[in-house]
Amino acid sequence: MKQRTDKEIDEAFKLVDKQFDATQKKNKYLKFALMTPIHDKYPFAQNGITAMIASMGSGKTYTYLKLMKQQEVLFDDAFYELIVICSTSSKFDETVNAFKDLIKKSKVVCIKDTDLLAFLNKYMRRILKFNALIKYMSDDKDVDEEMRRVADKHNLKLDSKSPKDVEKVITYVTNKIDKYHWRTFPHRMLLVLDDFASHPLLRSKENELPRLLKMGFALSLSKSMGLSFDSVLEKEESNYEEQ
Repeated sequence: MKQRTDKEIDEAFKLVDKQFDATQKKNKYLKFALMTPIHDKYPFAQNGITAMIASMGSGKTYTYLKLMKQQEVLFDDAFYELIVICSTSSKFDETVNAFKDLIKKSKVVCIKDTDLLAFLNKYMRRILKFNALIKYMSDDKDVDEEMRRVADKHNLKLDSKSPKDVEKVITYVTNKIDKYHWRTFPHRMLLVLDDFASHPLLRSKENELPRLLKMGFALSLSKSMGLSFDSVLEKEESNYEEQ
């Protein structure tokens, strides 16, 4: 087999790059499914999972707390408006208590592992509704599946031109958004699972927690891609079953 020259290989690699870039641009799902970093100086994925593995007392909690503080200074607002630390305790440990007051822009809360599934299910429902309301209030009055569900539930006539119906919709949407007390859109949450390597909730991919984490990933993609949450989740589930 004849070996190609370095110049020929470089040219061939450039052609491969062009072919792959062109295919990615044509496929919207591939573009947004990439584990892209939050910032060049903060190379953690926007829509991924980071595992931190080290022995006890090596500084894992110290490290993730510093990363929490760093994400606050990348942009004018914190990238993660909400940070949830989940452990087997219902209280912050000593390391978290020592440093959490340095985190000013993100709200940091503690969730006990036995309450995690209920919290995540409620959060998923809230963020789907919040995103739908914000999208509807945009200039193009975007109405997605969730907004239709909300309208049906509360008897809101989204397609009506009647001033009374329009006022009812606007009043409901603005009041509901205000009750969330969320400053950023899209709203982002950073979930820290402390000491979860062998936790029963993660023992099998069929458990509810992996399913919820997958739903969170699908929600992140749906916001980025402008597609319905259900369609992205269906595609993710088919990929998940093949693994």
